[in-house]
Amino acid sequence: MTELLIQEAWGDHEALLIKPPKSRGRVPPPVPAQALVAGGFHLEYGGTLPELRMRYETYGQLNLERSNAVLVFHAWTGSAHLAGTYSKETLSSLPRLDQAFGPDGWWDELAGPGRMLDTEKYFVICANHIGSCYGSTGPLSLNPATGRPYGPEFPRLTVRDLARAQAKLLDFLGIEKVTLLGGSLGGMVAMEFALLYPQRVHKMVVLAAPAVHGPWARAFNRLSREAVLADPGYRGGYYTEQPLGLQLGRAIAMLSFRSPDSFRLRWQQHPERGESYVLYQGEKFAKRFDANAYLVLSEAMDTHDVGRGRGGLEAALNRLKGIPSLFVGIDTDVLYTAQEVREMAALSGAMYREIHSPHGHDAFLIETDQVERILGDFL
Repeated sequence: MTELLIQEAWGDHEALLIKPPKSRGRVPPPVPAQALVAGGFHLEYGGTLPELRMRYETYGQLNLERSNAVLVFHAWTGSAHLAGTYSKETLSSLPRLDQAFGPDGWWDELAGPGRMLDTEKYFVICANHIGSCYGSTGPLSLNPATGRPYGPEFPRLTVRDLARAQAKLLDFLGIEKVTLLGGSLGGMVAMEFALLYPQRVHKMVVLAAPAVHGPWARAFNRLSREAVLADPGYRGGYYTEQPLGLQLGRAIAMLSFRSPDSFRLRWQQHPERGESYVLYQGEKFAKRFDANAYLVLSEAMDTHDVGRGRGGLEAALNRLKGIPSLFVGIDTDVLYTAQEVREMAALSGAMYREIHSPHGHDAFLIETDQVERILGDFL
């Protein structure tokens, strides 16, 4: 709580804290891999992807029993690059948006020998969600049926589709059962995975994620999408450069990722800098993400309701009671409130813990020391 924000980062979150360097080990420079699932991937709302490609990274070694895998789901605009630092050769071989994301993993402080995701104990997997723009099948991918990028014609996705695609990756890797870990959108995917495939889950950790994407969160998403769609530069999704509306859309979303306390701590003496900050974040974001992918995943989040087709919210969460689970809220989260996460944990028969931070929703990415303390024993 006494540490200050001091610099901006290119990754899934936009701030780092002053911290002494970790004395424990880091993972070796990772090399992204890709899984190809042929034969068509049928989507919940009726579309079909002729082929499914999943970009993923792994850290550590799979044991002989194939029982030590931890599957980590990233948030809305994250990637498979969870940990480690790409070599110059690897980074230069990746597409432009991956290069703009940067060489460092988005949760690097938490993965490696002796860290929370101890790569001497666990085989850690992180894959880019379908619909995204970092190597898995998404709007930038070539449609095998046309030979052209999907663009705005990419089919509609749900969070359940994202979970099913991750299960296909596990099939590809020959892994039957895993521990699940995800925050924000990643937490939504974890819950859906656990409900779809309870027999494939050892344990589950959900950070700062709801059981239902409710009206408050949906309103932020809608405003963010409208900023993109209203920009003439979007051109119906057939743009040649990222539309300016993506910058405004991200700036709107940034307000939900932080908290009034976070802004007050940093800019109380110069409040106009808070305005510049969110605009700057939007400008920076448009250099590393794709507008159509942003829309696809935003709309997918709005479909999230674990009770849909399962007899309602309480009935669905009751089905999670057979899975050892930990739900983590954030005391200043205005997007998915701590109360919401706490109530969800109670209905699921899960443990509940809370991150205390002025930094709002993004605290699960910023407050890595607290995350490590809270999750360490449970994992």
